[in-house]
Parts: sequence; C-alpha cells; structure tokens
Amino acid sequence: MSDQKCVYIISDSTGETAYHVLQTVLAQFNSEDVRVQRFADITTPQQIYDVVEMAARTEGLIFHTLVSPGLREAVTYLSANRGIRCVDVLGMPIDRLSTWLEQKPRYEAGLTRKLDESYSKRVLALEFALRHDDGKNSSGLPQADVVIVGVSRTAKTPLSTYLAYRAWLVGNVPIVEGIEPPSILYDLPKEKVIALTVQPDRLAMLRETRNRRLGVVGDYDDLRSVQSEVRHALMLYDESGWKVLDMTFITIEEATDEIEAGLRQRAVKKAV
Repeated sequence: MSDQKCVYIISDSTGETAYHVLQTVLAQFNSEDVRVQRFADITTPQQIYDVVEMAARTEGLIFHTLVSPGLREAVTYLSANRGIRCVDVLGMPIDRLSTWLEQKPRYEAGLTRKLDESYSKRVLALEFALRHDDGKNSSGLPQADVVIVGVSRTAKTPLSTYLAYRAWLVGNVPIVEGIEPPSILYDLPKEKVIALTVQPDRLAMLRETRNRRLGVVGDYDDLRSVQSEVRHALMLYDESGWKVLDMTFITIEEATDEIEAGLRQRAVKKAV
C-alpha cells in the first residue's frame, strides 16, 4: 500500500465547499502527498457506507458537507464504527446559526450555488488547475490566465489553488535541473508566466521537514543540491524574461494578491 495519505470528500451537492476548506487548511502543511477524492451528489446511507469502507482500507480522513440530518448521522455513525476520523464542515456553523437566528435550517442541498453568481467560474477554474497541476496536460497551458513555474516545494500547487478559487485559470509546471521544461512554455507571452523561487537555506529546510515526515533518505534536501537547483532555475527565469516572485518571506495569500493584481492590470490594458 502506498504511504500517500487520502482525504475523502462526501457531499450531497458538488463538494466544492469542503474541497476549498480542505485546500485552505492543507496550505498550512507540507501536503503535496495528500490525495483527495471527491464524492458528490450523495443521497443514500449506502453511498456513504461505500466511501467509509474505502477510507477504512486506506486509513483515510473524511471531510463532508452533508446538510441532511439523516445523512449527517449516517456518516458520523459509520465513521465512528470503523474508527475513521470525520470532519463535519457545515455541522457546527449550521447548529450555531440556527440557535442564534432562532430559525430551523432548510436542510436543502446546493443552496450555495444559488447564492454565489461566480460559483460556476470557480468550479471550472479549480477543475482547470487540477488538470494542469505539476506539468500535466501542458498543451492546454495557452488557455491559462497565468502559469506558475518553480522548483519543488516553492508552493506552486497551493498558490494555483488559491488563484483558481478566485476564478483564474491556472497551470503550474515544475522546473527540474537536467530536464527541459515543456517547449510550449516558451511560446506563451512572457507576462503570463510567474516564476517562483525560495532562498536555498529555507527551501532545504522545507524539504528536510518533508523527508523527515515521510522517512525519505536522499539528496532532495541537501543544501548544495538545492543551491544548484535554485541557481539553475533563476538562470532559466532570466533567460526567459519571466517575472520572479520570491516566496521566502511571504504567505500564499500575499502572493495570490500580488499575482491577481497583475492579472487585473493585464485585463484592464486588454480592454482599453
């Protein structure tokens, strides 16, 4: 069995709320090796049972946004019975608001779609980010609003997720010393590519933490190797004319704001 950890999202709607909450929380951890499986439009206890059994086999974690009291009770009971940790994303907020407002909830699935006009755009953007994560499907990068590049552990995926949730189409591509990036990168407008970097000592520390957690041995976190990777990446960025964003001392949220500001400026120029 793989050492990869799995989170199972269960929802009686699309699961987008649980997915966003999960990604927001995962951004605070070294979480690139967490696999997420989403099960949407869940309507029966049998469907929940099937997912709980999958989680039990992989010692996974369940996130759910079930609004039906019956389904919430079912996932809580079945998870406890199999010794699976279960996070009820909506339960406490619904209960607390019900008490505060002195109203009973509607318990109707999918209401957020009616309340948020940008819902469909965010869904499409998140799906695009997943399809174009870590160099996958590079032929689709011309359709992206922005393409993020960087060596391993420079926060490419969390940053892509944050931007996608704000409805931007984002792809990301790893820069690996000794391996030529997809040629299509060089055909993109230079302003469309954001190149991430992290100071070598900080990057080596991040990688060491990951190696220690996974029990991995190798030169992935060796400072000299990291210095060589960062130096190679910076040379490539300079030759390609890509904007460089140093992630050493800024948060994902701050980087997202900076990139989005540039995207909005480009949109305004294009509209003029």
